[in-house]
Amino acid sequence: MKSKDRLIELIKRQVVIERQIGKSVQKLLEMVHSAAARLLLTEMKHDAEKHASILQGILDVISNSDVPSWDYKVSSYVEKQVAKRELEKHIKIEQDTLNLVKRQISETNDEGVRLLLQHIADDEDRHHSLLRTIVNNSYKINP
Repeated sequence: MKSKDRLIELIKRQVVIERQIGKSVQKLLEMVHSAAARLLLTEMKHDAEKHASILQGILDVISNSDVPSWDYKVSSYVEKQVAKRELEKHIKIEQDTLNLVKRQISETNDEGVRLLLQHIADDEDRHHSLLRTIVNNSYKINP
C-alpha cells in the first residue's frame, strides 16, 4: 500500500473515531449536571466534530490532488490581496478578543469561570497563530 493510501486509511479511521467521541460526549452531557463540567464537555463535543470536519477536508484535498495543500492558487492578484487584508483584520480581532478574555480572567475569583475563560484564551491564542501561519504561507510574494 502506498504511503498516500495508508495516510488516507488512517485519516478515515480517525474521522470515525472523532464522530464516535462526539456521540459519546453527548451521552455524558445528559448525565452531568455541573455547569462548568457541562461547558467543558460541550467544548469537547464541538472539538470532536471540528476535528472530524478538518480531517474530512484533508481527505478531500489529498484524495483529489497531488498538489501540496499550501500551493492552492487564488485566481487573481486582487482577490489574493483582499483575502490577505481580511485575514489580517481577523488577526487583529482575535488579538483584541484575547486581550479581553485575559482581562475577564483577572476579574474573577471563580475557579470554574477562570478555567473556562482560560480555555477560550488558549483557543484565541491558537486562532491568532493559525491565521498568522495562513497569511505567511498563502500570501508569499514569489520573486
